[in-house]
Amino acid sequence: MNSFFIIFFCNTHGFLNDFEKEKEIIEKYNPEVILAESLEEEVLDSKDKFKEILKKEKISNMTSMEEVKDLIKLCLEKNIPLIGIDFKNFGLDENLQRKVSKQEEPTAEEEEKLMKIVGERERRHIDLIKKYQEECKKKILVILGAWHLRDDSPLRDSFKDYKIIYPADKDGNMVLGPSNEEISWREEEK
Repeated sequence: MNSFFIIFFCNTHGFLNDFEKEKEIIEKYNPEVILAESLEEEVLDSKDKFKEILKKEKISNMTSMEEVKDLIKLCLEKNIPLIGIDFKNFGLDENLQRKVSKQEEPTAEEEEKLMKIVGERERRHIDLIKKYQEECKKKILVILGAWHLRDDSPLRDSFKDYKIIYPADKDGNMVLGPSNEEISWREEEK
């Protein structure tokens, strides 16, 4: 049996086919629960909740249904609870939502505010992962943007016995954004 309990999957937010890899991981490890940043605050732990959310066009102002629909359908089919581990709209006010969505350069003050929010989000991720780690007996799949699992991430230092699956360049370095280089999926255990 593998020694790791948590599987971290570094979502690329669309510059690779994330769902194809997510499906492969889910089928291989059959996690007890899936914790996902992209579900924000949604808790899908019953068939009714899954069916209800699939009627919506978006999760929030920051997440379209198109981004998460395949994952939601797969979890419904496999009867795996899918839990959001972030804040609604990722904790961003309307101004920051607009800036991030339009990929506009933030002011120095906005950048400072964004970094504070990122810290709050990462603390929330850690707290909720620990909560489910205590409750679950089987493996947990945690899906987060690759940037949240960078080398100096608080998430990496907060857990032991995990596997991380991430997009990598030819030298094995984690890729945090779109690249012209060839990218492949790598796995690492801690």
